Amino acid sequence: MKGTLVVLLFALGCDSKATATDPQGAGPRPEQKSKEYESCGASLHCGDNLRCLSATCVRTSRSVVGDYYAAVGHLAFTKADHDASIAAYASALGHYDAEKIALPPDVDCAYGAALAAARAKKEHAELGARVLHRCLLAVPVGSELRETALGWLAKLGTETGLDPLLLGASKTADLYLTKGPQRPATDKLTVTVTAAPQPVKTFPLIAEKLAEPDLKNALIACWDQFHTASKKDVMQATVGFKAGYLAAEYEDEPGRYVLRFDPPVALPPGPEAAADACVRAIVEPAVKTLKIAEGFTTKLTVTVK
Repeated sequence: MKGTLVVLLFALGCDSKATATDPQGAGPRPEQKSKEYESCGASLHCGDNLRCLSATCVRTSRSVVGDYYAAVGHLAFTKADHDASIAAYASALGHYDAEKIALPPDVDCAYGAALAAARAKKEHAELGARVLHRCLLAVPVGSELRETALGWLAKLGTETGLDPLLLGASKTADLYLTKGPQRPATDKLTVTVTAAPQPVKTFPLIAEKLAEPDLKNALIACWDQFHTASKKDVMQATVGFKAGYLAAEYEDEPGRYVLRFDPPVALPPGPEAAADACVRAIVEPAVKTLKIAEGFTTKLTVTVK
């Protein structure tokens, strides 16, 4: 009787569906296993060729040399040396290709970020959009890599004309920068004038003069040219000048204060130099119309943003 009871209890405790090759409870079924960059509790929760490290499924097949160059690229990226960063990541991709090892998405995503950071060059912005889209297609929703990639794509969308609809496709496109970059509306721009040191009597007159509609619009036109050339939203230019007292030639005539403007600061050819010249061409004639009643030396800075 005892023997019969033991056999019965053993039978009740076993799952008749379990087999030696597929025991239930040993782990999730293949379709339930986590994919790359998804969470896990142990390696048996991850798909094929993946291991659970730091609660995330990651691949084990990596190129040591490729990862070294990726590390070099990241170091250059943290120092804002975009050209060096891009070159290092390109070398990382080359080593993965030469070793015939599939490129890990984390390296590709970092490469896209380096390209997007150098978006002032259109070729970098275009390639960066493609690489970042490739990154989105390779990583799961909710991952940090995906969120970072979307952040860089947003910068490309607002500053370089990326068409976001292209990111909804299941494959990469030939061109991404097919729209004009977004730009602030000119009626939302502010013109700010500061002076260092500030002339006590003259500065209020200068600020009031440059706030006149015609002159303000002219300064905004300078910003418009600067923004088109540089894609930057803030334009700043500085004009240095001084007022000195000049005695009259004859004793019975009053003296007067004479303005002298500093020569333009030597700037390399580009948007900043053009903005400086544009602002100077507006400020100098405007200040010369004012009645100066004090001596001073100052640097006037005009900011449009």
